[in-house]
Amino acid sequence: MIHPIVVLIKRDPSENHQPVEAIRIALGLISGEHRVQVVLMNRAPLLLGEDSEELADGELLQKYLPSFADLDQTFFVEEGAWKDLDLESADYRIEPVSFRRIAELIREADRTLIF
Repeated sequence: MIHPIVVLIKRDPSENHQPVEAIRIALGLISGEHRVQVVLMNRAPLLLGEDSEELADGELLQKYLPSFADLDQTFFVEEGAWKDLDLESADYRIEPVSFRRIAELIREADRTLIF
């Protein structure tokens, strides 16, 4: 049975290891029979930036992120949360979403993991 799951990442990856762990967990869920939507809020879009290897556990992040591109996985990024980042040239599908849309994604999900 396919379960819609939202992985919501709100913590700052430059200060905390949990965002990279959330990416690892999301990748594991995506490889199963689940529909996973990864939502990045606040400073979490730093995970997709050019300097991501300098984040907490950045070297591990570099192992996980290419799989998201290979799987054509979309990252839903809170509007305005990426204003200081150059994500236009990122190798990942990125969709800016409003806070209202984030709430809808969570409401539509069977499970939500918040980091």
